[in-house]
Amino acid sequence: MPGGSTPGSDSIAECVNNLPLAMAYVPMQRWEETYEPGEALMNGTVFPSLNLPFLGGAKR
Repeated sequence: MPGGSTPGSDSIAECVNNLPLAMAYVPMQRWEETYEPGEALMNGTVFPSLNLPFLGGAKR
């Protein structure tokens, strides 16, 4: 095969090393009403409009 490897010959470590570290979605945000500090910590965001479920890259 070109590149010196055959299909299926990569080790798990080699495959993992080629995966992206993280996936982020960061929309533009205008300043708006915010949660109180305790509620913000419980929800994981200061902004109520960003209190959305994480779908893990699921297609809609």
